Amino acid sequence: MRLTFLAALCLPLAAQDDGSAFDPETLFESDQPAIFMEDIDEVTVPLTVRGPKGVYIHDMAQSDFTLYDNGKEQKITSLDLSFLPISMTICVQTSDRVEGILGDIRKTAYLFTELVLGEHGEAAVLTFDSKVKLLQDFTDDTKKIEKALKTMRIGPSAVALADATYSAIRMLLKRPQNHRKIIVVISESQNNGSRIGLGESLRTAQLYDIMIYPVRLSTLSARLRRKPEQRRDPIPPGVIVRPTMPGAAATPTTLMQSRFSITPNVIPIVIDLVRGVKNLVFNNPLEVLADGTGGIDFSPRTSSGVEESIIKIGEDIRSQYRLTYSPDNLNEKGIYHRIEVKTPYDRLKVRHRVGYFHGPNPMLDGEPVEPLATRAEQ
Repeated sequence: MRLTFLAALCLPLAAQDDGSAFDPETLFESDQPAIFMEDIDEVTVPLTVRGPKGVYIHDMAQSDFTLYDNGKEQKITSLDLSFLPISMTICVQTSDRVEGILGDIRKTAYLFTELVLGEHGEAAVLTFDSKVKLLQDFTDDTKKIEKALKTMRIGPSAVALADATYSAIRMLLKRPQNHRKIIVVISESQNNGSRIGLGESLRTAQLYDIMIYPVRLSTLSARLRRKPEQRRDPIPPGVIVRPTMPGAAATPTTLMQSRFSITPNVIPIVIDLVRGVKNLVFNNPLEVLADGTGGIDFSPRTSSGVEESIIKIGEDIRSQYRLTYSPDNLNEKGIYHRIEVKTPYDRLKVRHRVGYFHGPNPMLDGEPVEPLATRAEQ
């Protein structure tokens, strides 16, 4: 998407290769916030097409697609398979909640360098818990990328997901314009301790055509595999303690039920996040980030599942088309534009980002763009 803006989001990064934390004041605050203008020449829509058995389709023609922007059909100006170089930011949660499966993540280092980035790709590595840390700035040196992933350290229990995503976006904005910009987030599906709202991260990613691929970690799996701590028994020898009441202790089943939830229809949640609707509640922020940017939310349940997810991310990236169009229904009022791409072939499934925000001013989290009573239902 090409557009005109008065002030950029690319503030200087405070972290270096030594893994020092970002300075939170320079990370999220600026005397010159981004003011986006309404001049949009072209919108780019990365998309994939899959057959009945999930096989990627690579021989689609431009005439096979029909595109709608807020319900109005648009003229597609180009369609091609995307072979552009990749700039990728790898964000890994390192809070002590996932200590038991961090070893599985370290083993994926060679998969990123060999199967995802490609010959001309580059990557940076961030970790996050209560703070966001830069372990490796952008490089095409596979040894540096693998070293950064293998030397991750455990931190506090917080999961600053929105902060990490926003940090990754800011880094990607400084990469060459002809690069495909991608974020891989390996984390639990929760966000606590962040200074920035998840909606701001999602809006900015949509605006700059940045795709987000989450790999969801299971807290239950991490805890079951975590090495038990050696603690001194507080009960003196020979003292008999009565058992606790039935149902007082959490079981693996109850933990599993409290951990996993399903979002019935995530599209309205994505749109409301971008609009900044107040009191928005959702259970799966990783699914929202994926669906809002055209990525895939992976949920591995086994130790090998993390590696399989990275392999599938690489396959998905290599199977993308890039569709472009010049919208003819823009106006001066800031609104959310919903994108819908259709194909006449019923057995094919098309996946793409759901839309983008267009308007003269950025939105603040928790402030609706227009009165809720007058908003058209998307």
